[in-house]
Amino acid sequence: MNGFRAIFASATAGLAVSAACGALAAPTTAPTQAPETTAAIAAAREKAPYPSLASVPPRPTDVRPVKAWKSAVLATEATGDELTRMAAAEPWTLHDTDAWAAEERQAAIPPPPITTASSQSDTEAFAAALRARATPPPRKR
Repeated sequence: MNGFRAIFASATAGLAVSAACGALAAPTTAPTQAPETTAAIAAAREKAPYPSLASVPPRPTDVRPVKAWKSAVLATEATGDELTRMAAAEPWTLHDTDAWAAEERQAAIPPPPITTASSQSDTEAFAAALRARATPPPRKR
């Protein structure tokens, strides 16, 4: 617990020193704003009237009514059902699949053969090299 108090005190002192250094450093030039930014800030600060309910636009008249939406959705679903029935009635046209499979098997390239170690001594030497690399360095005393 006493060690924690010392660490906390040194960290607080370090933060205080770095904050003091940052407070003493003054910017060399004043920041400038673009004229567009200044104009936008001035326009935002101007007084403007609040909108009233009279300024709400009228209801649009060129929107499709709900019944028309419903009929369009039902027509789309009916077309989908008809397409499903047509697809189910279509007979499968697959034929001569055995000959096709035999051609594909002949054209396929076999995988490369599995490689083995050239000798037991090569394998042992490789394992010893890996163990040597994995050994941790000696401890400093």
